[in-house]
Amino acid sequence: MDVRSAMKKVPRYRWFLWAAFLAAALFFILQMGFLPGGHGAPAPKGFELLDSLMRLVRNDYLEERDPVQTAEGTYRGLVNSLDPLSAYLTKDLLASYKARTGMETEPGVVVLKRYAGFPQVMAVVEKSPAEALGIKTGDLLSAIGGRNTLSMSLAEVKLLLRGTNDEPVRLRVLRGGETLELSVPRALLFPAPFTFARADGKPAVLRVHRFASSLVSDLRRDVVPDLKRRKTPLVLDVRSCQDGELEEARKFVNLFAKTADAGHFESLGGAKETISCPDEPELGAIPLVVWIDAGTAGPAELAAGILQEVRKTKVVGFATSGLVGRTTFFSLKDDSAVLLTSGVFSLPSGRKLWDEGVRPDVAIPIDKLNEKSYLEKTIPLLPKL
Repeated sequence: MDVRSAMKKVPRYRWFLWAAFLAAALFFILQMGFLPGGHGAPAPKGFELLDSLMRLVRNDYLEERDPVQTAEGTYRGLVNSLDPLSAYLTKDLLASYKARTGMETEPGVVVLKRYAGFPQVMAVVEKSPAEALGIKTGDLLSAIGGRNTLSMSLAEVKLLLRGTNDEPVRLRVLRGGETLELSVPRALLFPAPFTFARADGKPAVLRVHRFASSLVSDLRRDVVPDLKRRKTPLVLDVRSCQDGELEEARKFVNLFAKTADAGHFESLGGAKETISCPDEPELGAIPLVVWIDAGTAGPAELAAGILQEVRKTKVVGFATSGLVGRTTFFSLKDDSAVLLTSGVFSLPSGRKLWDEGVRPDVAIPIDKLNEKSYLEKTIPLLPKL
């Protein structure tokens, strides 16, 4: 029996089910065109293409394929291609997603990922395993743990990079024309969501690693009293900060600024939800500068953008990526799930942080994003120490 004959042994009802699913999927894509901006590619304008593809796969594809077994790939492509925050989570990935505590181990790379592109390293954490093995900003990760990353979502990439122990993760790294196969240990890099440091002759530095749900309460206990007492200038360092909660970022901003309109999330049909910072700011009188880089995303972008516009805080560094979106979680019947971007953020002026990101007031070239350069650009912006 030749290959084509074997293919035709696939029960016809399965092809019908698969076709019905893809038709529904295309309809879903068309209906999802509501998001302002546009990280995703345009959907086909009809079902003629679907019909042609189905006939080709059924009659001319080289190998016998059970259509039901290809459904997971279809789900992934459907959701992951919408924008960088949307993601399809298989049963295994969903278990990892639900088990997150913020205390995961990691190799020390900060990545960004868009559909049909490899994850790109936007920053390498100092003194991390990744730095020790020579991974560099700009490197591409073409495989994680032996799995090709091209069709992965950003959420999937992050989940696969992280773990619960120091077990190494295998990475295939592309750098120019060079391919590196590396086994990179994981480490617990940031046990706390922030670090705070003072040094003579320099501003105090509050570095936020993640906008965890305990961040603001921890700051009120451990940092705010000291800052209020000394009233010395402060650097808010959110470089390479991507993780955490948007609501915690709003509370964080309210430590420094009070406003009835901090911006709004726009959702399906143009509905807008204004967010505010209504409380008296405990650190409203503290001179402040914000540090950002290409790895600053999500809640950190929200905080930096609002402080820049509402408080007129100077922002130093490199432009961010524009990933301030609200996602909604949906469980599916087969124990998988999807994350869908359900709202995108704009500042009170109307300037979008979705897609456009935060632009620094004082820019630093990408090849000079080091502590010395940041301090040199920052000192003139603050009162004399």
